[in-house]
Amino acid sequence: MDTHILDYFNGKLYHKETIKNWQLPPFLEEQLGLDEYEYFFLTTSTEQEKYGNDHIHISLFPTKYDLVYLLEVETSTILPKLLHDSLNLIKQAGKDIITSTGFCSSENLCYFGIFFSSKNVEQFDNLLDQIKKLKNVHDALVFQYSCEGCKQI
Repeated sequence: MDTHILDYFNGKLYHKETIKNWQLPPFLEEQLGLDEYEYFFLTTSTEQEKYGNDHIHISLFPTKYDLVYLLEVETSTILPKLLHDSLNLIKQAGKDIITSTGFCSSENLCYFGIFFSSKNVEQFDNLLDQIKKLKNVHDALVFQYSCEGCKQI
């Protein structure tokens, strides 16, 4: 894979104490569940507008665990069945799905990613093998996020 979802969708994991230091409006802190969760996963992506100003989408997801993973799948087209099958494999592995995203960089080259969390540092050889066997998958990678940053595993 020459292009990665990481090139378009940035992410970082934060401990709740860091989020509290952001001095968010009290109602937003309540909505986020700052008292219920220890960690929050932040994602950002740039939205380029044809009309108007470019802007950044910011999402903040509560998570129970201090590790978040991104399963990145390369395919010629993002088919609903392929995404559904990938989500099911992650669920069957007992992981907490956070969100998914995707884009096509050309007519026959697309990527989708599924962010999920887990309480343990894990090897994902079995999951990757299952994903790579799905129809129309060209390649698959897993990236790990922690409060220190991101790395491919």
